[in-house]
Amino acid sequence: MGHDPTQGGSMRDWYDNPQIEDVLAEQAEKLPYGPLGMLGHGAIELIEGMPSDAVPLMLEYLAGQIGTMEFATRAEAIRLRGSIGEASRPER
Repeated sequence: MGHDPTQGGSMRDWYDNPQIEDVLAEQAEKLPYGPLGMLGHGAIELIEGMPSDAVPLMLEYLAGQIGTMEFATRAEAIRLRGSIGEASRPER
């Protein structure tokens, strides 16, 4: 049937042998930032009502620059200042 691998007729050669230019063009289309592009740094986006000073506080805590008690104390201070505002609090 023409699929003798010794004669260069393996099924791979006939049915799954795209040109390298086609492969690279498809990769460029599907992966515009390259094969590792999805592993890059994500953007930090604040949610509505999130106090701007809460993000640096969380980053300090996650980096190990402050301990749990200091984090909790400073987070409570942010909350008490009313940075979130009454509009974003659920009604009771």
